[in-house]
Parts: sequence; C-alpha cells; structure tokens
Amino acid sequence: MILLGGLSLQFARVRNVKKGDTQSEARPVGLGEKIPLQIAGWSGRDEPLGPNEFMQSAVEKTLNYDDFVNRIYERGGRSVGIYVAYWTAGRMPVQKVASHTPDRCWTENGWVCDDARFPEVVAVGETTLKPAYWRIFYPPGAIGESAKQYVLYWHLVGDELYDYGDGFNQRANPVQWWRDTLHYAIKGSAEQYFIRVTSNVPFDQIQNDPGYQELLEALSALGLASD
Repeated sequence: MILLGGLSLQFARVRNVKKGDTQSEARPVGLGEKIPLQIAGWSGRDEPLGPNEFMQSAVEKTLNYDDFVNRIYERGGRSVGIYVAYWTAGRMPVQKVASHTPDRCWTENGWVCDDARFPEVVAVGETTLKPAYWRIFYPPGAIGESAKQYVLYWHLVGDELYDYGDGFNQRANPVQWWRDTLHYAIKGSAEQYFIRVTSNVPFDQIQNDPGYQELLEALSALGLASD
C-alpha cells in the first residue's frame, strides 16, 4: 500500500499536458543560448530529433520536455554531439525520464554496447563534473573502430545525480524502481535535466581541446559541477 501510494503521489504531481491548455504549455529555459552553437575551432549545427516532422512530433510527445538542444560539432573528421533535455518540476515522473537512456533506447533500436563503466570523472579546467555514465556503442550492423560512438550521460533531478547503479541499465531494477518512486514521491518533484555527450573518437583525445572544454563548462553551469 505504501509503494502504491508513493506511485500515485508521484504521478499526481505530473501535469497533464494538452494542446491549448496554457497552464500546461512548455516552459523553455533558453538551452539554445546556454549551450554555445559556435565553439573554438569547431563547426556547429542544430540537429532535429527525428528524420521528419512526424517523427519529431512523436519524439516530442513521448519525451514531453520543456526545452531541449541537440547539436553536432565537427572538426577535421572528428564529431561531437551534445543533447540536453529539460523538464520543469512536475512535468514528467523521474522514472519516465530515467527510462530513456542510451542503454535502453539505443539497444532497442539495434545499437550494441561494447563497453560500459561508472563512475567516469570528466575534468573541466581545474575542477570536474559530477560522475558520468560512460559507454561505447556500435550503430546497427556496424563494426570496426571507426564505427564506435563514445557516450557520456547524466540525469539530474534537482541538484542530485540520478542513480542508475554501476552496471548496464537496459532494464530497470524493480527494487530500485520502487525505491526511487517512493523517494521522489516523498521528496516532491524537482526540475530535471538529461544530458548526453557523444563522440566518434575517445574522449581523452579531445579532452584538452579548447572548444570541447567550452562545451563542458556550459554543461557544468547547468548543474553538473562537482560538489
């Protein structure tokens, strides 16, 4: 009964977003300005979340975010992607946002995880970011070193880093799922960020690049700065 009550409390805090309901309209926070489009030495561009308008609409409906940015930066054959989605407090249940990680969504679409670890320490100048989830993925049907995608991701709930555990989380642990449901139901809703960084080369090869450091500094300012 306690667990069911916690679940009910959490979902009761989520807005029922409907088109035309001005009280439930998205509340952007200017992510497009907070994440620089142009960084030193790199060419940046915005990328849609889907290949066409129908897919973009479906993604927006599923993720139900208030704001997002999805950008690709290229330089001399190297490519870095930055994806950040934002939800105001009560917009989406924490567990719903937590179910849309690369571990789950990418593998369900044919990607293969080749390596995974946590925690991953990412340096920004003289400090570090909160611990990241680090992955290597292969796209569907691809093999070889050149096909690898290196991934870092974080999920912030208020000022807390969401705990996915230290393993691959393609499927939610039911005990942890209920624990977190009750935890966030009692604590109350908070704003959320899901942040993902991708690269076609190992991160240590670009770690000291001034442009890449600009991006990490911008992410740090969103709440990823280590305590």
